Amino acid sequence: MGLLKVGQLVTSKMGRDSGKKYVVVESLPDNHVGVADGFVRKMDRPKRKNLKHLVIHGLSLGVEKMDDKAIREFIEQHSNVENLGEEGLTDHGQG
Repeated sequence: MGLLKVGQLVTSKMGRDSGKKYVVVESLPDNHVGVADGFVRKMDRPKRKNLKHLVIHGLSLGVEKMDDKAIREFIEQHSNVENLGEEGLTDHGQG
């Protein structure tokens, strides 16, 4: 999985959920991860996303305190990251 780890904040850049923020909750084979937002996609039923369809942010939620409520609060707290330019975005979806 390389630069992406569980708890990392990501934004979808492809699909009908384009622009939606998630937190990575699991690593899956074949360059995929499971992501959750704490609302529609909860930790017990994460969405499967291809790594090249994600924008990876430099922010991470601590793994020890990960639950749906913590994920919701973390995403709300960092919902304007790219607008403010507080964090550099890394686009790993070349291709």
